[in-house]
Amino acid sequence: MANAKILEKGLRLLEELAESAEGLTAVELAERIGVHKTSAYRYINSLLDMDYIQSDGDGRYHLGNKILELSSQLLRRMPLRKTAHPFLVKLSADTQKTVHLCVLDGHDVIYIDKLESQKTLPIMSRIGSRAPAYCTGVGKALLSVLPTDQVVSLLQEAPPKKRTPTTITDPIKLLEEIKTTAERGYAIDNGEHEEGIKCFAAPIKEYGGDVVGAISATGLQREFDSSEEAEKMISAVTKTAMEISQALGYMER
Repeated sequence: MANAKILEKGLRLLEELAESAEGLTAVELAERIGVHKTSAYRYINSLLDMDYIQSDGDGRYHLGNKILELSSQLLRRMPLRKTAHPFLVKLSADTQKTVHLCVLDGHDVIYIDKLESQKTLPIMSRIGSRAPAYCTGVGKALLSVLPTDQVVSLLQEAPPKKRTPTTITDPIKLLEEIKTTAERGYAIDNGEHEEGIKCFAAPIKEYGGDVVGAISATGLQREFDSSEEAEKMISAVTKTAMEISQALGYMER
């Protein structure tokens, strides 16, 4: 029982570090996991030795390379990522845009794959990171297949916040946007997550018809000023999403 408690505290310490972009001190970690500072240092030293955490030299701790290694191994074994990856490579090459593959986790999306072309500008997303579902193209694509009451519940649990001037935070308007997304089969992020960045996204289905993820192609808003360019991107994204779905065994009825 004591060993189980020690393990639980160690895992909670890692979770706290995962939530902190700036890292945490030993005192802060001790407070967050509910142990004395001396005990926190014991956990820290053990995790440092095993490379699960690292220190940046100013007394703050961050997740270490071992976590990245384990995450990479997990991602490589994910059937969705493995199946979708070659299609994403082609989509990025054909469109010269940054492409993402995401899954829904509660109120957020998790980026499980990302590809950039030589012509794309850096975008803040990274593999393994999270973003709010309500203001991302992939997120709205994934929310669009959920029952309305479930979407309402998610929005109540984590009320939308303004991230850019175009972020939709009104629950009624957001539900209308998600309904429109469901009807047309693809989602649009009009600079709602990152200002000046636009993306088009579509859901991916597996054998039984359940949605298991979503893909998107992302670029500067000004690159899609013409409806012709937007239509080309929508076509490329929805076509690729269907190809991945069919590779996963999905068949249109």
